[in-house]
Amino acid sequence: MRGYHYLWSAIQRFGTQIISFIGNVLIARLLTPDDYGLVAMLAIFMSIAMNFTESGFADYLIRDPKSTSKEFSVVFVHNIVFGVLFYTILYIAAPWIAQFYEESELVVITRVLGLNIIVKALSLSEFTRMRKALEFKNMAIIQIVSALVGLIVGYLMALYNYGYWALVGQVLTMGVATLIMLTVVNAWWPKWYFDWKTYKVMRKFGNNMLVSYFTNQIGANLYAVFIGKFHSASALGFYNQAEKINKISFQSINGIVLTTSYSLLAKEQNRVKRLKMYKNLLNYFLFVHFAISAFIIGAAKSIMGFVFGTQWLPTAPLLQLVLISFLLQPLVTINSNIVKIENKPHIYRNLTFLRNGLLLLMLLITYTFSIEIILIGQIIARTIAAVVSVFVCGKYIKFYPYEQFKILAVQLLAPGIALMVMCLVLYKFGHHNFLMSLMISIGFYIIVYIVVNVMVKNRTFYEVFSKLKLMLNRK
Repeated sequence: MRGYHYLWSAIQRFGTQIISFIGNVLIARLLTPDDYGLVAMLAIFMSIAMNFTESGFADYLIRDPKSTSKEFSVVFVHNIVFGVLFYTILYIAAPWIAQFYEESELVVITRVLGLNIIVKALSLSEFTRMRKALEFKNMAIIQIVSALVGLIVGYLMALYNYGYWALVGQVLTMGVATLIMLTVVNAWWPKWYFDWKTYKVMRKFGNNMLVSYFTNQIGANLYAVFIGKFHSASALGFYNQAEKINKISFQSINGIVLTTSYSLLAKEQNRVKRLKMYKNLLNYFLFVHFAISAFIIGAAKSIMGFVFGTQWLPTAPLLQLVLISFLLQPLVTINSNIVKIENKPHIYRNLTFLRNGLLLLMLLITYTFSIEIILIGQIIARTIAAVVSVFVCGKYIKFYPYEQFKILAVQLLAPGIALMVMCLVLYKFGHHNFLMSLMISIGFYIIVYIVVNVMVKNRTFYEVFSKLKLMLNRK
């Protein structure tokens, strides 16, 4: 049954990310890096607004077995009130945001794109209920259809020369389509109910999560702020494109783990079984994550040149560095889940402070240098934070550091060797034709990857292969 939930969560995550990726490729060929840079400048403000709108209540509702429709209604009212409040703040602050970046277009972009905060606020509590109820199939249908509708609208706007408004239109259309799909698929309609006593109880847990998520949003978007302020809009556009591709390789997998595993692990009361689930989860997470990331790191130039076009080639080295900085993030995700489920939100908060404090420190040291140097600083910060998370969190369930690092080493071996061989072949026999280079990369990477996994008898590799074979036989 767990496999069923992970399957639909994977369909939802990869389905929406693949549609987003296809849309991004189509639209990127019609827009300029400056168009992407302008919209990316607003990411931190939109993220902070959504963070306060959600306020960490989703984690409370999912982990609390006693939460009822009344609690979900209380959260719905909170989301709407805060969504409207923060949209109003952004509307008023729009001229100052434009002045900060010295881009006058940002006034109207902020006021229009900010409407998505209210639109998303309407759907937050219902999506939380679906996660708690493990309704991942309906979530997949709703979000894939919404992403497809957004892609169509965004592409048509780009085709008819609406510039950066194509990106804004894509986001708003997805939000509205999601609301419509919720009413169609779930027959959902919001219930207006609020109780101060219930709200205060939830607020106690939510405060730690709110602070943690707030600092996470700052850490995730601070680089875009500094690059947008101290470098050009096109430079931010190249960096933003690297971040978008990273979402396909890491954040889509990370999202599956967060949305699915948190609900399943929270329901498992047997601590021995829960520990086994964590070990299996880390094995599979790292297995998939390393396999995808290593290939993209090696083939970054070919991918950007062939898929996006030569105007986006400066993104390739940035993409490689962003992917390297996220290589150890699965350790952060798994260990964060541990302390949240073990009801240690203050530990989660403190680790978040550390992680984002390190990112800020490295950014302050490197921001006057090139974007490549800035990203090397990010690699150092994320690596230190991941190692600390392993040592601090695993002890609560007796998942000790040496076990986690052993799993990491086993899963990194095959993709690491395959990456080195692929890079060596491209260096010796590389072709100026992007398609030819990409095909060479794919061929050598797959062959070496499989051979090494077979030679070291990687149990996870055989398990994944067996499950895929079983699925194909069923068809």
